Amino acid sequence: KSRVSEYTLNPYVGCFHGCSYCYATFIRKFRNIEEKWGDFVIVKINAPEVLRKEIVRKKPKRVFLSTVCDPYQPIEAVYRITRKCLEVFLEFPFLDIEVSILTKSTLILRDIDVFKKMKSLELGVTVTTDKEEIRKIFEPRAPSIEKRLEVLKILKENGLRTYAFVGPMLPMDPENLARRLYRIVDYVLIDRMNYIWKVRKLYEKSGLEYALSDEFFLETKDKLLRYLSELGVRSRYVET
Repeated sequence: KSRVSEYTLNPYVGCFHGCSYCYATFIRKFRNIEEKWGDFVIVKINAPEVLRKEIVRKKPKRVFLSTVCDPYQPIEAVYRITRKCLEVFLEFPFLDIEVSILTKSTLILRDIDVFKKMKSLELGVTVTTDKEEIRKIFEPRAPSIEKRLEVLKILKENGLRTYAFVGPMLPMDPENLARRLYRIVDYVLIDRMNYIWKVRKLYEKSGLEYALSDEFFLETKDKLLRYLSELGVRSRYVET
């Protein structure tokens, strides 16, 4: 169980995206992992079998993918654990389990055929900024902002329910980001930079100290919420 959802599913532990602000680095301590965050991934080979048993036992109403990994990070192209887990959900249509997926990866497009068979599903893409130069500072290994927006566009064109997670909110042009998200998402969730101590030096080195202030976050958040509202896009601030 998790604050994010009734239940969470992590096909992997660790993430090769290695984003600078990621909260999930705590997992290294619990797993006694020496490698730096972003340099290791543990593959849960038996995740589909475990999921099948857990569904029978707990009959979850909502499952979120994922909290300590990106379910579509590059290694998924090899092991296909996420896809196999989605196929397990298809074995239980009578339970009407709501599945929510969040990723930064273009690999999610591979599974559109499976998504179309699922009864209750929403697909999210993390879009922390509209500025590629900012993305390169904080998320150098993750796909570009343009590719992520294209993913949302393609998913929406395929009749799938989509959302954008703007979290943590990085320096951006809120009006431009709102325009870019318009028509390709059903709703938007916004969160702030919660672990400033992890990235303070990166902000300072990049001349972005101003973006660490509460004033910056509140002003940018309010503008983004307002612009989205004017475009008719549902949005809200969440604390994860």
